[in-house]
Amino acid sequence: MEYRITRAVRNQPRVSYALGTETPPCEVDCGEGVNVELASPAARRAFAALDFNMCAPYPHANGLKEAIAAYWKDHAALGNENIVLTEGSVSGLYLVNQLFLEPGDCVLGGASLFFEYGADVRLHGGFFETVPLKAEEDYRFSAARFAAALSPRFKLAAFDNPNNPTGQAVPPAALEEILAAAREANVCVLVDEAYGDYVPRGRSAVSLFDAYDNLLVARSFSKGFGLAGLRAGYLLLPPKLAAAANTLSNPYAVSSLSRRVAAAALSEPEFLDELRARTAAAKKSLMRPWRHLSFAHTTDSVAICMVVHADSNVDLAREFARRGVRAVSCEGFAGRNAARLRVPIGPRLEKVLTAMERIDAGQ
Repeated sequence: MEYRITRAVRNQPRVSYALGTETPPCEVDCGEGVNVELASPAARRAFAALDFNMCAPYPHANGLKEAIAAYWKDHAALGNENIVLTEGSVSGLYLVNQLFLEPGDCVLGGASLFFEYGADVRLHGGFFETVPLKAEEDYRFSAARFAAALSPRFKLAAFDNPNNPTGQAVPPAALEEILAAAREANVCVLVDEAYGDYVPRGRSAVSLFDAYDNLLVARSFSKGFGLAGLRAGYLLLPPKLAAAANTLSNPYAVSSLSRRVAAAALSEPEFLDELRARTAAAKKSLMRPWRHLSFAHTTDSVAICMVVHADSNVDLAREFARRGVRAVSCEGFAGRNAARLRVPIGPRLEKVLTAMERIDAGQ
């Protein structure tokens, strides 16, 4: 039988670590960027109180949307008409592409934006152009360079904040520079804030939501809130775009159980302050002076960072693996001598430091 699937799918097979086989065991897993260090006490209580009977009906409750609006009330005037629930932020990114893109459309993106996002643009027959982060600038995100690259030939612009893999957060003033330039070019800007809970809410693009009608924000419960298994996230959109997105989205996205736990987590976010403080202290320990290792520009409180070995021939992720630490190679972004680490907290930190000492010494 000849399966007559679309040409785009035939020509753009999905490459994802999530589709691979189970990864081999390691002593310390600093690979996936999820928070396994601290969890919301409110979310734990809500999970313990789940009732099996909640599984029977379809999820219709708006409690999570109301909790999202309340969570952001000091920074943006959100209502149900601005919020589209998604299965993690990744589903939100794909939904935005589905909403905007037709064959031949162009998207301007940050060079390190979630790898699968660019692949999804191409699945829609679009073209994904990037504004690279430069090694000679310590991989700092340049709002000026990104804004200058915008033009009406792009239907959409997209970048992540904080940035993956470097862990740097873009300040609101830089976001405004991009949003203003994009609005002048009639371009909507999608900001992926999967790691957004590692910085205070006032630094989120959401604080600019009321001022810019070309701003779209994707958020997740997978990273800072440590609830990746719930598969819960949301998009914040202007009302007209949210209504259009609802014609495409699954109205039952995010289960009743996940909605209950995620809403509880938003009701008591104070544990995030402790998470940020402990992350910053651990990251400072990692970023000591090394002979052969250096770090891309990063923000202390964000739980990922990119380590670079001075020798371009070193496969850094492999060197970490040889010493019992799983890291993610940044070969497609900065070279095989770069790797992303999730910053560990507690006893695992010492094991990672020991591995770095051995790598740095060539042992």
